[in-house]
Amino acid sequence: MPPSTSTRRQTPSAVELYQFEGTEVWMDDDEHARLTGYFPLSPGTPNGTEAGATACAIVCMEIQPGDYLPTHRDSAEELLLVTDGAVEATVGDETVRLGTGDCAVVPEMEPHGIRTVGDDPARVIGYFPTPEMTATFEGPLQPFGTNVVAIGGEGPPEE
Repeated sequence: MPPSTSTRRQTPSAVELYQFEGTEVWMDDDEHARLTGYFPLSPGTPNGTEAGATACAIVCMEIQPGDYLPTHRDSAEELLLVTDGAVEATVGDETVRLGTGDCAVVPEMEPHGIRTVGDDPARVIGYFPTPEMTATFEGPLQPFGTNVVAIGGEGPPEE
């Protein structure tokens, strides 16, 4: 007897990371608070829907040498995975250097930020074990004009 629809598994779908036009994100008062963000997998995005994302979300970041992701707090735990380059990740009062293949866990609502170190751009994946998440930054991010950025549910922020 075929499995019922409630137990049928989703057919896997490939999601190409870093193959999307990203959103340039920056803070007006600091020329190095700058990155490109991609939201290739979260509910509410075409790729997330095709891949069957219902209980998780990821954000991909590309950060140029000398630049950084500003300090913020996420409403969900986050796993940071460096896929290229090297960064210093500050979580709370601790700073750790992460290279390609390294990861760190950021507890829910713990202040954290990422700074590229070295001469090459860094690529970092942030994995959230929830379909919706809100990040609250210390100051407003452009082009959004707010310090609160929501991911999932309604989809990623758009320019």
